[in-house]
Amino acid sequence: MITVGIFEAKASLGQLAQSAAEGEVVVLTRRGKPVAEIRAPEGEFAGADVAQTISALRKLRRANRVGEFDVAELVAEGRR
Repeated sequence: MITVGIFEAKASLGQLAQSAAEGEVVVLTRRGKPVAEIRAPEGEFAGADVAQTISALRKLRRANRVGEFDVAELVAEGRR
């Protein structure tokens, strides 16, 4: 377990995230008291395949139609 002050964590967030991804638990403190934890995700998000997720989101976007209208076209029309 790594313990680091919240202001110090701002400067090294990338390193702390990498440590969490490798299984380390990072405890953020404010004035010496724990306020948050950074840890690797568990459950359905653990090891999620990014390419699969992006593909699923693109399919959902293509299927997002209201009747005969494309939602993106309606938004664009509303902005004119």
